[in-house]
Amino acid sequence: MALWSERSISEIRRLPGADHSYLKQLCDGDGEPVRNAVRGMVQRIGEPFAARAQDLLSSVDNRKFFQGFAEAVSLSLLVRQGWTLRAIQPVGARLTVVRPDGAVFVLAVVSFLHQTRPGGDAQTLRRMIEALSRVAARHRFVVLIRRWPPHDVDPEPVRRALESWLAQVGTGQWEGRYAAFEDERISLEFCLTGEKTRGGQSPLAFALGPFVAHRAMEVLERRVVRELDRHVSSPESSLPLLVAAVSDQPWSINPGYLRDFLYGRPTITQSDDSGSTCEFGGLPGPCAFRDPLYDGFSGLLVVDREPTRPLEFRAQALLNAWARVGLAPADVGIRAFGAVPGAAPPTMRWYVGDGEALPLG
Repeated sequence: MALWSERSISEIRRLPGADHSYLKQLCDGDGEPVRNAVRGMVQRIGEPFAARAQDLLSSVDNRKFFQGFAEAVSLSLLVRQGWTLRAIQPVGARLTVVRPDGAVFVLAVVSFLHQTRPGGDAQTLRRMIEALSRVAARHRFVVLIRRWPPHDVDPEPVRRALESWLAQVGTGQWEGRYAAFEDERISLEFCLTGEKTRGGQSPLAFALGPFVAHRAMEVLERRVVRELDRHVSSPESSLPLLVAAVSDQPWSINPGYLRDFLYGRPTITQSDDSGSTCEFGGLPGPCAFRDPLYDGFSGLLVVDREPTRPLEFRAQALLNAWARVGLAPADVGIRAFGAVPGAAPPTMRWYVGDGEALPLG
């Protein structure tokens, strides 16, 4: 069965009220290059994935569609390095894959959909800051944006509430320097600087946030640990596990957050002409790779969209030096944080593979 026949593409284009759907966007006229690229990936992977892809990638449900897309991207990355797909497990997004040397792994593909898009977020954030800069007040303030504002949020109610607060500050009815504006869609905090505006100066001194890295890391960590616990209790627990975390938008996670979650804090970090190395000796703190319960966890693939090139995803691997069955940077062929051979205690560094970008075409 062909993936997206011309008839099905025409029917999807006529669907009313489905403009938010990735599938409908893919079936629009300018989506043809991406359609061809995904078809090529599915064809290279072959069966038994083609039948699964037909089901997932024909759904107008973005969660289901992107799960299929995430699996296709992850498998394509491994197939490029000579891996093969042996089987699709009946429960969960778990695939049995075989490394070129014959070692069998479980690949768990975890997909993530961001609630908002970076481009729209930046425009909305700019509108919010412009509105707050027009507040009629003599007292200067700082705004801390706790949560990304939705793309359709109206900044005027926030501006009016802020003006009301600053008016109370001006008449001495408000004690303290802090106030907050929060509902189910937006979360802001305000702090007085202790200065007053001069001349045509804006009352908004500066804005901080939104801080998305910590929240993204919380979600990623929770989902990865869930996959680890599922694997430990599964009939395939004797097989090594590779987890792929695939996001429809850039992750924007501080690399240190990922490293601490997986490896713990390094005891020594050094830099030389070949780059930085991290030595992990001594007693480990809580971390996924060094937990004896998770010694089957061989590595994490972190995949997200390349923001400047729509037909490419970025991919990098973080490999477990303490795993029962280890992975080498050459096994994945992308930028990888792997062990320096022969180093004791384990010392990790970044290796550059064939390139970070994973072309869809």
